[in-house]
Amino acid sequence: MRATLAAAALVFVLVAVACSPGPDPYAPLHQQTREPIPGTFGVELVPVDDVAPVVGPTTAYEALQGDEVQRDVAVTLARVFDPSSGTTYGPAWVYLTHDLCFFTAKGDFVSPSRAGLDDGCTDDNVLVQVVDASTGSSLATYSAYFEPGGFVPDRLGSADQVPDATRFH
Repeated sequence: MRATLAAAALVFVLVAVACSPGPDPYAPLHQQTREPIPGTFGVELVPVDDVAPVVGPTTAYEALQGDEVQRDVAVTLARVFDPSSGTTYGPAWVYLTHDLCFFTAKGDFVSPSRAGLDDGCTDDNVLVQVVDASTGSSLATYSAYFEPGGFVPDRLGSADQVPDATRFH
């Protein structure tokens, strides 16, 4: 009887292991600590628990502003807390894209004349786009302002550890 129970338990464990999903290929992109995004008036990146996204970072980015041009883009998988509304979005892919002007209240790009330049966008302008990691739908957009390389989300790893994320850093 014990041998039969032991064999049944062994079969159960083997089936459970064989049917369980493999390791999350996007684990290196998971946000590791809670931290504010500079220049956003307190918007914070919040770690996600063991979440395996349905939509990959490259697929989710394809429909966003700036995807048609190779830009300086950092990505992390996180929840996003907006203190001005008390809203938490996510789990979501969060893209921080340099040299992509933020939108004004009227929905237009920043006027170059207000910046005194031919191009109102600089490398310090950052568009933060928040995309649902399950559906790929846009959840929120924020403007930020920080120097390139001045802020990289505190992730478990880096984008070069993820085959589907080679265009990001």
